Amino acid sequence: TALKLSHKISHGEKKWSSLECDLKIEREWRVALQEALDQDRTEREKQIRTITHLEKLKQEHEALGISNERLQETITQQDRTMEELGVQLSHSKLKVADLKDVSRTLKEAQWATDAEVSHCKQCEKEFSIARRRHHCRHCGSIFCNTCSQNSMPLPSSARPVRVCDTCHNALLQRCASSH
Repeated sequence: TALKLSHKISHGEKKWSSLECDLKIEREWRVALQEALDQDRTEREKQIRTITHLEKLKQEHEALGISNERLQETITQQDRTMEELGVQLSHSKLKVADLKDVSRTLKEAQWATDAEVSHCKQCEKEFSIARRRHHCRHCGSIFCNTCSQNSMPLPSSARPVRVCDTCHNALLQRCASSH
């Protein structure tokens, strides 16, 4: 029985040694798993911070997108306004040019006196009782009825007045070019 008991003790010691080795391996695994768990927790926390940061960036991006759209709308409106102002400026420049022409014409125009003129300035026919003298209200020269049958509104007059054929054509061209 001592041999049996010695054999049992030997067998128990082997089992105990095996269990101790298994326990040591289990402890090492446990430590390794604990370290892996700690690394995973650290990585998870880092990812949560990254996600939070990315969400903030997404919100900022969306806010910038909205701001960009508003700025684009403002730019579009300002471009339209600039185009409209350009058109108005062009019209104003044309009006100023017309006014300068009218002013120059009025400065250059000298009202001819009836006594100075004996013939129509355009057709050169002599004036008589039947062929009367008519002043062009634009250039101030004297013409016969045939050469001054046109009437047009002028800046100097509230209603249409008599103008010669030459002034009539020039005024019509100026009016057509300004539109």
